[in-house]
Amino acid sequence: MDVERPDSPVITLPARALPGMLAGVERDLAAFLVLASGWASAHLPDHDVDPVVAALARALDVSAPTGSPHAM
Repeated sequence: MDVERPDSPVITLPARALPGMLAGVERDLAAFLVLASGWASAHLPDHDVDPVVAALARALDVSAPTGSPHAM
């Protein structure tokens, strides 16, 4: 968005909606980590995927999934 331009798009939402939206994003990112863990296990069977998933979790600033990806 370019606030300098008069035709710049604007998104308006009530402040009370933000916590729920952010919680949804966090759930989606956690679900992505579970999928990434399963993908890495399937495609990199000779490697420990935990460091990869932990690095993704740190980069996304969310908790890494616990347990085996096959159990989720």
